[in-house]
Amino acid sequence: MKQKQFLILNFKFSILKNLKLGCSCLLLLLLPNLSQAQILTGAGDALPSMNLPDGAKAAALGGAFSAWADDTSAIYWNPAGMVWLPKIQIETAFNQWFQDSFFQDVSLVWPKDWGALGARLSYINLGSIALRDGSGTLTGTTVSPEDWGATFAAAGRLNNLSFGMAVKVYSEILSTYYSYGGLGVDAGALYKLGDLGLAGGVRNVGIVTGYNYPTEGYTGLSLALGSKNISFHAASDTTFTDGGLIVHHGLEIGYQQTVFLRAGYQWLPQPLPSQDQAGLSGGAGIALGDFKMDYAMTSYGNLGLTNQVAISYQFVLLESSTNQPDDEDERVSNTNNAREEEEEESEPVKPAPTAVARIKIKLVPPPPSGVTEEDSGLTMRAAYHIGINAYKARDFKKSAQYLKKALSLPASSADKIFVGEANSMLGIIYQYYLKFDGSLDLARHYYKAALQIDPTNSTAQKHLPQVEVPN
Repeated sequence: MKQKQFLILNFKFSILKNLKLGCSCLLLLLLPNLSQAQILTGAGDALPSMNLPDGAKAAALGGAFSAWADDTSAIYWNPAGMVWLPKIQIETAFNQWFQDSFFQDVSLVWPKDWGALGARLSYINLGSIALRDGSGTLTGTTVSPEDWGATFAAAGRLNNLSFGMAVKVYSEILSTYYSYGGLGVDAGALYKLGDLGLAGGVRNVGIVTGYNYPTEGYTGLSLALGSKNISFHAASDTTFTDGGLIVHHGLEIGYQQTVFLRAGYQWLPQPLPSQDQAGLSGGAGIALGDFKMDYAMTSYGNLGLTNQVAISYQFVLLESSTNQPDDEDERVSNTNNAREEEEEESEPVKPAPTAVARIKIKLVPPPPSGVTEEDSGLTMRAAYHIGINAYKARDFKKSAQYLKKALSLPASSADKIFVGEANSMLGIIYQYYLKFDGSLDLARHYYKAALQIDPTNSTAQKHLPQVEVPN
């Protein structure tokens, strides 16, 4: 018990190391090595909180996440992973550490046609610590160290290769009289070859006067296997710190893309002084439509276990009320269509001016960079993005054309969510916009196809009942 309490005190005071806050005896008592509590940085580093792992899913996988990086924690693990998120995603995570210390953050990733943008805000509270003098006697003074951090990230993609960069601003408030901050930069790359992912990058490149940054490099790989009912995803990472190598392994088993069980392990290939954190981790996750919740339990050796919970929600702006009519809008649309049909019978429709057609063409965004609209140069995802761009520009015929083309092109299991989204968007187009005899039958067909691919597709779940034929 005494050893555990001492290690917890070590952890809480690790961020105070090498700061001249009092006499040397007090420093020796209060400022021991961080590495004895966690494998995060080496001796002499400042702002160790910049390397505190983010995300319950990644924590359950033992930190093997740089080549996986499929949620908002990609901002920390590998910003290049943000471009592979199919929807806008927001997540908040809470990590209960030791005694009264905790860590909390909120993050957002916004995929764009050219890549993705991300932001993360984190807060660390190390609780209240009673100070002692050189003889070990309580001085009657307490300090409450805390950290604030903000990260802004951007990523781009060129075919199967993505790359990203993140800028971090961190501040450590050690006491009423002392605080300091720093600026760091992360950079990473991720290559997707079907179900295989390869990653590499660096975290926390920066300068703090008088200290070293907790800079580390990483490489990783991940592999997805299985079917839509039972899936397996394995990953391994290697982290290069100034204290040596850390190896991470993780495995996830999923059932119908709804329930997930995870396990992880991290270890040190070489014995290092006071670095004994290596051990097991595990957790579970559940996905209900666009809502997800993850839990992780991580071992910190003699310090015990920590618990982390993350809740996330993903969405697309295309499903907002401005783009997709509700029931009332549909009734109004049907009424307008009936009026237009009556007007067509009473007087001929005048052709639209040429200028209007030209304006409409200009409204359609160009295809993603490096992609042409020639059939020979299209991939499944490129055709999907062209179709989505046309939908945003309200060119529904072109949107349907390229979304169908996307469904006809080869797709890996990693593209499954894009295939499902293409089907559900085709359902929307034929239900609301391209109306003709049999259009509702087509909408029903595409909604059912989307649910066969992904039973949690929220768009298909919402709209299929509206086009079902009553008994």
